[in-house]
Amino acid sequence: LFSVLNGGLVSYKYAGKEMIEAIPKPNFWRAPTDNDCGNLMGMRYGQWKIASMYLSHKDFRKGPYGPSNIPEVEVNEKTVKVTYTYLMPTTPLSECRLSYEVFGDGRVKTTLAYDPVKELGDMPEFGVIFKFNADYNRVEWYGLGEAETYSDRKKGAKLGIYANMVADNIARYMVPQECGAKEEVRWAKVTDRKGRGMLFEMDENNGPMMFSALPYTPHEMENAMHPYELPEVHYTVVRVAKDQMGIGGDDSWGARTHEEYLLKTDKKMEFSFVFKGL
Repeated sequence: LFSVLNGGLVSYKYAGKEMIEAIPKPNFWRAPTDNDCGNLMGMRYGQWKIASMYLSHKDFRKGPYGPSNIPEVEVNEKTVKVTYTYLMPTTPLSECRLSYEVFGDGRVKTTLAYDPVKELGDMPEFGVIFKFNADYNRVEWYGLGEAETYSDRKKGAKLGIYANMVADNIARYMVPQECGAKEEVRWAKVTDRKGRGMLFEMDENNGPMMFSALPYTPHEMENAMHPYELPEVHYTVVRVAKDQMGIGGDDSWGARTHEEYLLKTDKKMEFSFVFKGL
């Protein structure tokens, strides 16, 4: 069920059961690591946190009741495609597009597109964030594992099929920070104890994706200075992304992420994946 008023996918039911707890939204942020804090990543990339938290289909420049971007609908022989344009309150202003192509068997091909704004530079992450009921507390994935992996921290991982609990993906750091990412993922499932849930698959034209399933959003992790400050678990938060920037330089007191592990913004960015209920 798509909403013009609320600007997104507000309901996805499978086998009569509602699957999503919130509208999926583009996401450009990840919780800073100790290395990031040392090189002032939060200050340098802060506009992407703002973009992730406050993007909207409404045009804030024309007042609180300003016009909304009406979704574009394209009816094909076997599918229907709905595309939303979101304004991001960055300086200068930017926008992105999120489209859903719905197939008859319940599969939804999702595509995020962004025309880079030179002044904004690269971003920490480029993907889509979902919220599911916390009952979906099991993860299985075909990608690198079994420990967490990042674009600049994956040489010791092996490609395979792995499974764990969502809670296991929270690393026990003294200060909560980005954790639990999985690189080069071909498919991933988030399910409850009965095996019901959601399947995410890479798009053949895009190649493997970055996948993350945690009990918290990046913002909730970033707000906590100790594990006991993390909020009560309400959701399973899934992030499906083209990739993340590397998690840091060679030390925690100033070294930046190496250039080759940053997301490229020299041309149009586009990322597609498919999700389907189980």
